Amino acid sequence: MDKIMDQSGVERRSRVNIVQKKCRERGVDVAIFTSPENIYYLAGLDYEGYFCLHALLVPANGTPVLFARSIETPTILRQAKDVQFIGYADNDDVPAAIASQLVAIAGKSPRVALQRNSAFNVAIDAPLRVALPNAEFLDSSGIVEEMRMVKSPVEIEQIKRAARISDIMIAAGIGAAGNGVTENSVAAEVYRAMISAGGQTPGFPPFIRSVDRICEPHTTWTSRELKTGDSFLLELSGCIDRYHAPVARTGYIGPAPASASKLSAISNQAHLKALNALKPSALASDVHAAWRAHLHASNALPRLEHCGYTVGISFPPTWTGGPGINSLHGASTVQIQEGMVFHLLTWITDDAGNDNFLSDCVLVEKSGGVFLTNSPRDLAAV
Repeated sequence: MDKIMDQSGVERRSRVNIVQKKCRERGVDVAIFTSPENIYYLAGLDYEGYFCLHALLVPANGTPVLFARSIETPTILRQAKDVQFIGYADNDDVPAAIASQLVAIAGKSPRVALQRNSAFNVAIDAPLRVALPNAEFLDSSGIVEEMRMVKSPVEIEQIKRAARISDIMIAAGIGAAGNGVTENSVAAEVYRAMISAGGQTPGFPPFIRSVDRICEPHTTWTSRELKTGDSFLLELSGCIDRYHAPVARTGYIGPAPASASKLSAISNQAHLKALNALKPSALASDVHAAWRAHLHASNALPRLEHCGYTVGISFPPTWTGGPGINSLHGASTVQIQEGMVFHLLTWITDDAGNDNFLSDCVLVEKSGGVFLTNSPRDLAAV
């Protein structure tokens, strides 16, 4: 573990150097990043304090400066060792403090790039423009997100560890389900397995739904009691050092209807079509086309118009990577590259009212996509 932490520190310093080079190439004096995922990627701050404003100022040359609440000082000094930390009190004028730091770095007429795809940008954008009337404001969105799309060997190892935990969680959830068992009892076993295996708090909670609630994409367990004949869904992710590996499986309490088994087979085949198309140099739209063609030929109805998205670093309330999601959809021009990691998914329904949701964490290697999660993909029956 210490070796991984050391390698991660080296990687973060290299990432900052790349961002600074991009700033110099664009004539930017300071780039400001406010999303948790980008700050963690560059500074290594992994905690639950991101509900308040954080701003990481990366100058074209020199040491990055991190603004966060003063109460977080012990954590930040321990984790984010390669930044200058400036703490603020809850009643401080934070934009004014940031403006003062920008002047100290680059004078009264700096060229500043703000992360406009981050919700926290709203808190500082207008005040900075008032405080620095001679500054020029650009957009830093996409600089770090583009870097994050291709994972390093260290990052891939973290995701593989998360994937092993995802499989353990799926097995625990399916093993706990049964006639007379409540959804929250299944959730308890999933959490027990996750924590016992070394997993950390994931960006999303495990989504555990049954029967008519399977079609609700972002709701989770209730106290409902499962009964023989019920369908159920587990969609969840292990998490290691904020790296995620989502997976989803569908099952039945008792034997599944023939129509549900047929839908499961279609889902499996579409899943493999997408996997086989996920090769370096292909476009995301090519992967979607292969997936969509199989569903169309099988008369299956997709609940989503995409078949996956990139994953890796995420903080609550999501495991999708925060701002700048890259989906596998029909209009995407994103080129697939070795080292990308996807939550590859197929969610389909039929006229009989069945749903099948099948997903896996997939790594793109030189030869193509490979599953990192490996729970049985057939319809579960318990």
